Amino acid sequence: MVPAVDQSALSESSRLLQALEALRTWIQTRQFAGYEPFDLLNSPYLSGEWPRKAVPAIVLIQAGKRFAGLRLRQALKIRPSRNPKALGLCLSAYCDLAQTGHDVSAEAAWLKNELIRLRSPHEAEYCWGYDWDYVSLRGTRLAAFAPNCIASYFCATAMLEMHSIFADAEALEIAESAARFVATRLNRSFESADELCFSYTPNDKTLIYNSSALAAVLLARIGALRGDEEYLSLAHKAMVFLERGQLPSGGWYYGRLRRQSWIDSFHTSYNLCALLDYQRITGDRAFEQAMLLGHRYYQAAFFTREGAPKYFHNRTFPIDIHACSQALLHFSAFSSIDPHALQLAWKTFHWTMRNMAAPDGAFYYQRHRFWTNRAPYMRWGQAWMLRALAKLLWASALPGPALSALRDR
Repeated sequence: MVPAVDQSALSESSRLLQALEALRTWIQTRQFAGYEPFDLLNSPYLSGEWPRKAVPAIVLIQAGKRFAGLRLRQALKIRPSRNPKALGLCLSAYCDLAQTGHDVSAEAAWLKNELIRLRSPHEAEYCWGYDWDYVSLRGTRLAAFAPNCIASYFCATAMLEMHSIFADAEALEIAESAARFVATRLNRSFESADELCFSYTPNDKTLIYNSSALAAVLLARIGALRGDEEYLSLAHKAMVFLERGQLPSGGWYYGRLRRQSWIDSFHTSYNLCALLDYQRITGDRAFEQAMLLGHRYYQAAFFTREGAPKYFHNRTFPIDIHACSQALLHFSAFSSIDPHALQLAWKTFHWTMRNMAAPDGAFYYQRHRFWTNRAPYMRWGQAWMLRALAKLLWASALPGPALSALRDR
């Protein structure tokens, strides 16, 4: 006998499952390959040295990010490609789906093998980068597939979840290798007796809060699993660095340098989710007050009354699909300590479905005040939303028979 289930919850979850299945079909039909806001240098017409010089590279990449859509990318013969971070996010999503009764073991195994294939070359340990050359306004320069902290964190986290859900021993070994990359190949951009900041790549000494904090979470997870006191100590020191960089309001600048003094929603949430994960993994509550202050700030600063997630703390537009997906992930994660968080997640979900969802199951890139960029970027949008929708489904925790009934409709 199927237990009684609240019908309003069923109705909400039915919409969530429909969105999930439509997006999952969209992604799988394209075999997890797509375009990205930063991929213009993947054009065969821009393969020489001059487009990679600082000024033309920045102009081309920023134009591709801000204004160009799929038509220009197709005209430039840019081929859809697989981004390791997108694959990692999708693998994490499938691990959450497996916990809600979906049979996704074959897809998860395929994604794991693709991540093995697309690891950064010429590195002793497992690590990952992006599938395009990149030059930023702020001086970052990355060759395609060169390793970086953020991509490596999300891919390694997916491997840990693969191990946890599917008892995959190889996935655990890969995650442990990625932790060694963090501990031995990333620079200590700042280090004192009680705090440190990990660099974004092995080739820089950046002082970026979110990437350092996420690196620390990976070390904390492996440290707790293996009883590695060195990893746990490094993770604690990185959290001290994060806490001391927090503003009185509860937010963070992107980084410590003057040119990094902006505050955006999804990097703020990365910091807060890192603090939450660290506390959950280690039991260390030293940073709880900083986390709670930041959580209150995040809710107050980054959402309109309708539930639209803002990109920056001081203006509404553009509304970005990455901010929408991270809001779902944030409130799903914080539902473990905040009884109102899931309600906020559902409010953002409904706004996102009304304003950012395309008829074919994908999601638009950005909504501006007077126009919408409808490009369905794979890593920046679709993979993040798949991860977010799967996490919201898992966090909502409907009984298994109710989920089966919804899927069979």
